[in-house]
Amino acid sequence: MTDDNTLSRQRVRLTYEKGEAIKFISHQDEFRLWERALRRADLPLLYKQGFNPQPFIQFAAPLGLGMTGRAELIDVTFSPPVPLDELARRIREKLPPGAFLHGLEEVEVKTKALQGLTIGADYTIVLFAEPGEIPDGLIQTRIDEFWAKSEEWRQRERGGQKYRYNLRPLIFELRYAGYDPASEEHRIFLRVQQRPGATGRPDEVVDALGLDDFARTLRRDRLYFEHRAEDVALMAAYPVISQADVADPDAPPKPKRRRGRKPKRVTAETTEAPGRKSFADKAADEFV
Repeated sequence: MTDDNTLSRQRVRLTYEKGEAIKFISHQDEFRLWERALRRADLPLLYKQGFNPQPFIQFAAPLGLGMTGRAELIDVTFSPPVPLDELARRIREKLPPGAFLHGLEEVEVKTKALQGLTIGADYTIVLFAEPGEIPDGLIQTRIDEFWAKSEEWRQRERGGQKYRYNLRPLIFELRYAGYDPASEEHRIFLRVQQRPGATGRPDEVVDALGLDDFARTLRRDRLYFEHRAEDVALMAAYPVISQADVADPDAPPKPKRRRGRKPKRVTAETTEAPGRKSFADKAADEFV
């Protein structure tokens, strides 16, 4: 049985391009860009309840700073529903330069979040160089050296804690695609795994190749998802790499969390009304 509240909602999946003009904005800024554009289009965005309401806008896989994307996906929920052709027209009228809407489709309201469905991604690494600036054969030599390795240890940071991981198993395809003299671009094709906790990053591949000193752009051309049969069939040619497979075996073990509830801090607010949360406690709950 479907409740009336679900019927009044509409979840729409947008395919868009993040272009050169906005490649240096952060993910938070991109989120605000879409929220402002949708509000300026006077569309009925549905907001979450709570102390700091946020619209139901979910990105499939946020792009890193300085990266562009040709076919990025976001899910947006509206209430009440709006005809798709009207949605597309009003969104295109309000998007800023650098953002382009390619298409949209309606999906089930309770569909699983896209971020948990990604399994891989294709990138093009573009190096800008005048003829002869990068010696002939250098890029191919660096790629061959990368493939000859079984390990390529890199460092990341999560939650303020630094950790090492092995980048090499996360790279499925890496090949030189040639030089275009007209645009003065060297192009490298890259296919990586993109799963929670085990994702290959193109910027770290460039650094591992020793090519980070050259002017470049990183463009994501395609994302692969586990709910698409054609994507699963293509990615079946590669192994599934877990987070444990790329973790540093010499890393110190993470401290175990203590079981049980933390003792409640006694304040004037909590003692005034036993069993009831103060306004400050309720506000804090919104950020947990």
